[in-house]
Amino acid sequence: MEQINGKGGMKIVSFPYGEKYVDLEISKEADVLMPELVTGVPDELEEIRRALSQPTGSVRLNMLARGKISVAIVINDITRPSPTEIMLTAILEELAAAGVSEEQVTVLIANGNHELATGEELKKMLGIWNSRLKIINHDCKDESSLMYLGSTGRGLPVYVNRHYMEASLRILTGVITPHQSAGFGGGRKSVVPGIAGMQTIKKLHSFPIRPDGPVLGIIKGNRFHEEVVTAARMAGADFIVNVIKNYSGEIVEAVAGELDMAHLHGVAVCEKSWVRKVGKAYDVVFVSAGRYPKDVDLHQSQKGLVVAEQVTRPGGTIVLIAECRNGTGKFGKVLREAESVEEVIQDFLATGSSEDNKGKAYLFARCCQKHKVFVVTEGIDRKEIEEMFMTGFTSISEAANSALAQYSNPSVLCIPYAAECIPVLEVKSACGRVKK
Repeated sequence: MEQINGKGGMKIVSFPYGEKYVDLEISKEADVLMPELVTGVPDELEEIRRALSQPTGSVRLNMLARGKISVAIVINDITRPSPTEIMLTAILEELAAAGVSEEQVTVLIANGNHELATGEELKKMLGIWNSRLKIINHDCKDESSLMYLGSTGRGLPVYVNRHYMEASLRILTGVITPHQSAGFGGGRKSVVPGIAGMQTIKKLHSFPIRPDGPVLGIIKGNRFHEEVVTAARMAGADFIVNVIKNYSGEIVEAVAGELDMAHLHGVAVCEKSWVRKVGKAYDVVFVSAGRYPKDVDLHQSQKGLVVAEQVTRPGGTIVLIAECRNGTGKFGKVLREAESVEEVIQDFLATGSSEDNKGKAYLFARCCQKHKVFVVTEGIDRKEIEEMFMTGFTSISEAANSALAQYSNPSVLCIPYAAECIPVLEVKSACGRVKK
């Protein structure tokens, strides 16, 4: 993110917006929260090869693959930007060393409850491998493609893609980033909810498994994380390959190996650059989830809101800056048809998640209940945004003027790359101790 000195005591802060940036001219007194910029590796393919040659908690993949008849590789969908093509390149080299051919490999798209990947998206994600490997576009609503594995101790029914279960070697790929329910993404989430059935996804995203507040960066004691690990172990995951990126989208490290141990190794890398201490809650917070596809629609852009929630005072204003080229997402209907945010919250508490993403609607309602929410976007009509209990703008300057005018001498925070930040609010008590 670039900051340019403005005129008359002002500065310019650039926010990612789709595949470009929009600039906010703001007082120099405004604070800016950024993750630490860790330098990316010079050769991303070589870094993934390095991780494969030095797995955590596992023997090397080319040893695991010996004698295997079929291999399933799970990859992220378009909403989780991953270096899928080069990860597949490195993985297939390992498999070839074990005598496994491309014809024995099936790639599964971990769509979860998202829209199925389009042909163009598949080309973008898989590159040269799109036409060379068998690809299955996982559909959580296709019951014929699922296998039931039983229930966890908390009663989560585990339905997983049948093609994955029938493979003799199962590999997960992905990116480790902060996650508002799981603490961190990556690893076990490729199985559940990635290639899980709708019954599993609905129960997972409902209370009491879903945390009732943001748990960014928290794994210990996180029941959502614990359930997902349990479900992934029930399904079986022989090996994972995950990467950690900086906010510029460059790989800073790759991890590979055993499901839990390799993932936790990656989590430790994330924490070094993403955990940021914040000394107070602010009146106005400007936030972007980050570049496309993190703001491809309002559903994905909510990742910015959950970060802002943690550093905005009750009654304060959050300005979400998001292109939303694909509009709102399925959850929008739930908000538009409700009479109030309280109705959305109570309905979710009573009935849980659903195919139309009541869980995501709940997250927006929770935020709107405590804060004013402005959305700067050209992808959604202002009237639709108003029907979802928020205020729409097409200009960042117009939104800023309206937000700041509500307060006398407001405190202001800008978070241009919220999806890569884990804010830890530290407030000094009267005795001088720090409360977290």
